[in-house]
Amino acid sequence: MSEAVHENAEKLLLQLARFGTGLSRSLAAATNEPDFVTNAPVLVLCLLDLDGPTRPGVIADVVGLTSGGTTKLLDRMEAAGLLHRAYGAIESDHRGVQVELTARGRTLLRQATTALLEHLPDASATIKQIVSVMDELEGTAPAD
Repeated sequence: MSEAVHENAEKLLLQLARFGTGLSRSLAAATNEPDFVTNAPVLVLCLLDLDGPTRPGVIADVVGLTSGGTTKLLDRMEAAGLLHRAYGAIESDHRGVQVELTARGRTLLRQATTALLEHLPDASATIKQIVSVMDELEGTAPAD
């Protein structure tokens, strides 16, 4: 691949990282919960809010963590009162675990989504820059 393709890919990574950093700072400031508004906890909160109670294995797949990493994350989130694990709650598997969002978890998620919505004007400009870089990438990428 040409140097231009690599340069455009680097620009895209930089734009995405800058947007993620800015959004994380906004979420941390809005929620006063900096430990729980990073990618993995926010993904867990969104998944539980949108899909309802689910198993830790599903969470691991969505978040991209190992089962051990997922267990540690869920331990921290449960200790903070953001979620609850119900043991034996699955009728077909009495050893199974269901993870459920708590009222506190839902409140934190609402604070985070409110901060995101307030951050959208900045996001719009960033998205335009990202699309521009992606267009450049498509224009310089070799044909399939």
